[in-house]
Amino acid sequence: MGQRGRIIMYSALMIVALYFLFAGLIKAKPFLAPLLLGIVLSFLMYPVSRKLEMWGVHKVMATFLSTLLLLLVAVGFAFIVFTQVKSFTADWEEIQDRLTIQVEEMTDYLVERTPLTHDQIAGYGFGIGRRQSGESDSARGIYMIRSAFGYLTQLLIILVYVFLFIHFRGRFRRFILRLVPGDRQEQVSEIITKASAVSRRYLAGKLLLMVFLAILYYIGLLISGLENAFLISLLSAALSIIPVIGNLFGFFIAIAVSLLTDGGTGTLIGIAITFAMAQFIDTYILQPIVLGDKVDVHPVFIIISVVLGYLVWGLIGLVLAIPVFGMIAVICRYVPALKPFGYLFSMNHTAAEDNNTSEF
Repeated sequence: MGQRGRIIMYSALMIVALYFLFAGLIKAKPFLAPLLLGIVLSFLMYPVSRKLEMWGVHKVMATFLSTLLLLLVAVGFAFIVFTQVKSFTADWEEIQDRLTIQVEEMTDYLVERTPLTHDQIAGYGFGIGRRQSGESDSARGIYMIRSAFGYLTQLLIILVYVFLFIHFRGRFRRFILRLVPGDRQEQVSEIITKASAVSRRYLAGKLLLMVFLAILYYIGLLISGLENAFLISLLSAALSIIPVIGNLFGFFIAIAVSLLTDGGTGTLIGIAITFAMAQFIDTYILQPIVLGDKVDVHPVFIIISVVLGYLVWGLIGLVLAIPVFGMIAVICRYVPALKPFGYLFSMNHTAAEDNNTSEF
């Protein structure tokens, strides 16, 4: 077989391998997604457990307290969002009536200015549906209970993973080191340390940025006169975990809520100014200070990893995409056969650094 034939064969095998890899990841999501999220969160909470151990707390108790802290943060955030959503839905009937009037006015405008008729517009799905019966309410209630039970089960599984990975971290590390010859164990240990630090520093920095953004959004939206400003600020800050487009989603949500709650032109202008200023402060002031080059992944591959993570695992994939890809980039910089990929994936990595990096 000639060189061209080998290239074609290897390319075909690579495409088939990638297809089955991502198909397998999608199929194994119920098992792998909580497991990988538990690993990444254990990296995040490890410094807390380590600090408690340094203060004389028993290892088991330190691991339990760090896991409990993670649980309290998750439950606290969910409780705040739930109370704000409940407050928003309390006014839903009024919002629905107002939106119905707006849809009717838009329908009349389209009928007058275009060849469309009322029946044609109705066929496109315009209109605001209302709850029809007690049966639909009960079905909705059962669905909400099942969903809540499923989320709580997933949360419990993830917390168990976090506890186990923190508590038995030394055992897992020694297992990995035993897979390689003794003269390479120091190098592998360095890879493990740097790879875990990438995800930990990124998530910790991103959470801190979310707090800053939530405060900025809340102040701006409150001054703008937007109803439910606290809820919108929380959602917008949470969406900022999605690079580039996350803030746009938050902006459109704020605009939609303003239109639904009959916000005036001044409110819309205030929302635009708030998000523009927050984006500027986040990009040029907060991110360089808080995140810096903690991940060191090229923006092109950040976007690719986020899109791929969402397509494979949905919301969990969005959260895990950047820290996991950052760990992959660290590994690529140390393995000789993968160093070209390490150079490609990195933002600051240079060819000179390649020559100075010790080999695996």
